[in-house]
Amino acid sequence: MVSKKSNGFEGLKQEIIDRNLCTYCGACASFCEHIELELDATREVPILKDECPLDKEGVLKCSENGTCYDVCPMTETDIEGLEKKFMDSEGIKERDEHLGIYKELIAGKTAIEGQDGGIVTSMLTAGMGNELFDCVIVANREDGFNASAKIAEHVDEIEKAKGTKYVQCPMVSKIGEAVKSGKRKIAVVGTPCEIRAVRKIQSVLLKDVPQIEITAIGLFCFESFYHDKLVKKTKELLGVDLASASKIQITKGKYVVTADGKTYKTKVAELDEAVRENCRYCDDFAAWLADISVGSVGSEDGYSTIIVRSERGEKLLDLIDFSRDDVDKKGISKAVKLKHEKFETAVGAGVGG
Repeated sequence: MVSKKSNGFEGLKQEIIDRNLCTYCGACASFCEHIELELDATREVPILKDECPLDKEGVLKCSENGTCYDVCPMTETDIEGLEKKFMDSEGIKERDEHLGIYKELIAGKTAIEGQDGGIVTSMLTAGMGNELFDCVIVANREDGFNASAKIAEHVDEIEKAKGTKYVQCPMVSKIGEAVKSGKRKIAVVGTPCEIRAVRKIQSVLLKDVPQIEITAIGLFCFESFYHDKLVKKTKELLGVDLASASKIQITKGKYVVTADGKTYKTKVAELDEAVRENCRYCDDFAAWLADISVGSVGSEDGYSTIIVRSERGEKLLDLIDFSRDDVDKKGISKAVKLKHEKFETAVGAGVGG
């Protein structure tokens, strides 16, 4: 899927990491023993903990192109090629310029308490219970609304992970751990860039693994934040310590924090200094490569917008009971257009380069 040849981690470092384009998804470290994610966690980038084999002329121990480079979601990616590879054609409508390929577009709400209708939590617990997958890679909430990646193998672990975090953690790195431990039916919940990395890993590394089944659940994402900067801006703008917050949410252009029984709000635009640099270079709002995409934009309060993209996503949604409603497609398109405009502005200004 990647047409440009890499020279190993050095190529990734020069083109992506040093230009502040790293998403901190962990895909590069998923199957490489030479890359470390924790040693430089304050900057939220991977580092090389020992010598990369590809830095030595004539020595080749991974792929010819450099596996870490191949699977990075920010290197050149053939989106339409991946869509053809992972989205079955039956029932697919013509590709929508804003939503991507999809079979069905609906709003939904379950009886489970969760972020915007509990749809994702319901699908994960149902999928686990019906053996559609035997583990789920999720983001757990840590102190101060930081996040950590976890392989959940039980329903109670899924329940603990519910709720949007709005910060990055190396989710995709856990795919390697899951596969190496013998897991073959794996669900991943992630942002568009994380899902893009998952599909590239499937294409590059997992294509020959017997019986591998990946269920990709994508989350709508306009932008994500550096955790330390989000903590600082929340304190500065709202006078709230994120460590004391019970919930954070971004809705209708507002950043909403609930703490000590009170609700605090500010415009999302006020958080611009905390936005991850790589987010400015991403124009995928609706997770085009997921089996099913979920988010709040386009639905009434308490509901989730659901975009079913593949047969696998269709099967997963069919496992749960939920109330249905119509979706404001124009609302989603507006968000997509705005994200694309920011992307074009960043490209034009040379952000990250």
